[in-house]
Amino acid sequence: MIFSIETSTSDLSLSLLRNNQVINKVSIKVKNKLSEIIVPTIKKFMEDNCITFLSISLLVIGCGPGSFTSIRVLISAAKGIYLSNKHIKILGINSLAGLAMSALNEAKIRNFEYIIASVDTKRNDQFLQLFKINNCNERLLPISAINNIKPVKLEKFPVYIKENKLVVENFLYVGFFSNLLKNKSININFCKESTHAPDAVWVGKLGSYIINNDINYKNSKIAFNEFKPIYVRSAQIN
Repeated sequence: MIFSIETSTSDLSLSLLRNNQVINKVSIKVKNKLSEIIVPTIKKFMEDNCITFLSISLLVIGCGPGSFTSIRVLISAAKGIYLSNKHIKILGINSLAGLAMSALNEAKIRNFEYIIASVDTKRNDQFLQLFKINNCNERLLPISAINNIKPVKLEKFPVYIKENKLVVENFLYVGFFSNLLKNKSININFCKESTHAPDAVWVGKLGSYIINNDINYKNSKIAFNEFKPIYVRSAQIN
């Protein structure tokens, strides 16, 4: 079984998967109390599903970008779990890649070539990353990161599209959006199926895909064989 955790935004989400199928999931609004509730929440989630970490083969977490404090707390908790359960494999996932994964099926159905994933930075801008959808090849990641994560002011989003040589017809947007972004991006294709926030389910499904297909993810900008925070700029505690 795969246990996945995501806290890059204001929610703490947990999921339990087997054979890429979701067994159970939970999402909790945490505000500024993550350090107080993360361990009890994980313990209760395990108890509610009548399992222990002896049943878990893979621990996957979202490593950011997002809230510095949340990411730091999650990584500390995840490292603690791993140190006490060395039989578990670990995988850190780029949270924007997990978010893009949540839009992948819709993007394929609507015949888009790219996905732009975004999270709110709480500083009047957004972290953006562009992903290309790969062909159905079990030896490849389902998506590839085309560029590095970049903070972009909301009003500069059309410039980002131009810089990456995109046109509205060939990408799907998933993640944070506002009225300002909508006004600046006429006819942009927003994902209809995703929750538009990083979520443990999709971090877990991406991790499951990588492990089950024995994919080489080194230098992918998507997955890591360690728990390390993804900081795009100097951390600000929030």
